[in-house]
Amino acid sequence: MTANQIGELLLDLYDARPEAKEYLEFFINPDIDAKLEKARTAIKKELMRASRGRNKARSTRIRRTIRDIASLNPGPEAVCEIMTHSVVTACAVGSGQWIKDTTQSAIARLMHDTLAEADRHGLLDMYLPRIRKAVDTMPSTPYYSREFKKLLTSTLEDTLHDL
Repeated sequence: MTANQIGELLLDLYDARPEAKEYLEFFINPDIDAKLEKARTAIKKELMRASRGRNKARSTRIRRTIRDIASLNPGPEAVCEIMTHSVVTACAVGSGQWIKDTTQSAIARLMHDTLAEADRHGLLDMYLPRIRKAVDTMPSTPYYSREFKKLLTSTLEDTLHDL
């Protein structure tokens, strides 16, 4: 392809796909802090999603937000940061609301993946204290948070044992 054809292709792609537009704009102006803040807001909004007093968070949306950040190739610190934020926010929400068992399991898997990702890049010492504190500060009295806390505690210990 000639340079003109490649230029036209990029412009067509920019107009056709919102994901491509976001990626190209990030490539031109890489403001990872703004992207992380937008992702934090989206994750918190998803985790606070409720209907008739019941939490309706969708773990697939949380994973997609994390994947969107990772697709920008911002570096392992940014990816681990947004993953850790997701787990910490889920712990805070789970302390005050009932969360479905399937979502609890998905958050436990996300915590395992977060710790594995941080360990793979040598960042475990930076993110483990935040996750451990979030799990440890969850109350043990209400039924909904007690079971969630047990699940996260066992996942945390199992993951650290495996690493």
